[in-house]
Amino acid sequence: MKKIIITSLGIFLAYILMYSCRKSDIKGDSSNLIGGSYVTLDSVVNSNLDVANAASAVSIKVDKTVGEAVASINVYAATASGVEDVTGWKLIKNVPYSDGVVLSVTTAELQAAFGATPLAPGNIYTLQNEVVTKSGRKFSVANTPDTYNSFPAYNMALSWKATAVCAFVQSESAGDYKVVTDKWVDYNPGDVITVSAGPGPHQLNALIYPSVIIGGGTGQVNTIIDVDPATGQATVAKQQTGYYGSASPGNLATVSGTGFVFSCTGLISLTFTVNVGGSDYKNQTFSMQHL
Repeated sequence: MKKIIITSLGIFLAYILMYSCRKSDIKGDSSNLIGGSYVTLDSVVNSNLDVANAASAVSIKVDKTVGEAVASINVYAATASGVEDVTGWKLIKNVPYSDGVVLSVTTAELQAAFGATPLAPGNIYTLQNEVVTKSGRKFSVANTPDTYNSFPAYNMALSWKATAVCAFVQSESAGDYKVVTDKWVDYNPGDVITVSAGPGPHQLNALIYPSVIIGGGTGQVNTIIDVDPATGQATVAKQQTGYYGSASPGNLATVSGTGFVFSCTGLISLTFTVNVGGSDYKNQTFSMQHL
């Protein structure tokens, strides 16, 4: 019996030790978690930020608060490599709270937080909300357990994202490009591809796959790229583009994909699914830079 009691005690102590270790997941003063507060998300209004337009803004709508009454919300930009590293948070603004309040951050405000480091299209930036209660206490991901913040049922609006983009200008995007990356290996880095405008006002076209350089293609047809004029987000609808070798069904190439065309930086970055002879080859990254 004594042995059983000691074993049970040992298990209990081990549990306490494990629990105390898990408390390290709670950042900040754990006493603040008692009677705390957070805001919930109503909707994401816009998550794309045009870095070429200082007045462009990303925004979310807050639904309501849970817990202690909220006076305001501090909105920060996470500028460190770790988005939960509070030493790298830069205060953007303090917003008085009311149910349904819209939180927004402009390109100019985010750029000010990052200082001399320019915002780059394609990057995703993290914004952190810090709830300030009417009693003066503050709550954010810094003192809220990660499991709570990520649990869908809580619908916490403590972290949100801004994807840096720039508007598509067809005339600026046409011209010669050098290949940067081709996972499909139809091109060498530095090979030149001519990109043309059209056929539509928000489209580009270029001979990509099968290439005449390495791919040994025949009967090639230019790939048409559809581009969202506001964000530069690109879509390549499924289309036949030629043959790898002789013009037979087993050599037919079909491509589809998504990515970005950034007119402001001259970068085209796509991820293709290449189908040859009925077999899909997914996640073929391809990028090229305007000369």
